[in-house]
Amino acid sequence: MRILLTRARISGEASSYSYRVFIPFAEISLERQALIAMRSDYGHGAGLLARLSDIIAPMTHLDAPSSLDKHNFAKAIDGIADRVAAVLLGTAFPEMTERVLPFRLDVPSAPTNARLFGRSESLSGRYEMLVQAQDSLTAVSLGFQMETNR
Repeated sequence: MRILLTRARISGEASSYSYRVFIPFAEISLERQALIAMRSDYGHGAGLLARLSDIIAPMTHLDAPSSLDKHNFAKAIDGIADRVAAVLLGTAFPEMTERVLPFRLDVPSAPTNARLFGRSESLSGRYEMLVQAQDSLTAVSLGFQMETNR
């Protein structure tokens, strides 16, 4: 599964950065694509992208009608997605050392904006497995490697 990892300076904040992980729609099944409500290129010009939480979520969650239970479960999925994102982003960007993806990160070294691609084993619908492994997740355990010459 191809994964886009990004680092962008937050406008107006000298050393404040946003780190994000996206998966190109071409990497996910048509069934999952149809159930993803938020679809955008998120300003990266890389075609339609999905958020990591929409990738790891069980299909039954994506297909469920709106409810308080769905909302609460979505928060748990987001938490695991943020943990996985921190692991992947830490591989691409050495300054990203947080255990869980922060909304923003202060980076005094002021690096440039960056878009990098990597590959991992498929993360589609892997929420339950990731919950079980969250304390021991590593890039290696996710089968993640950075792409070169991109």
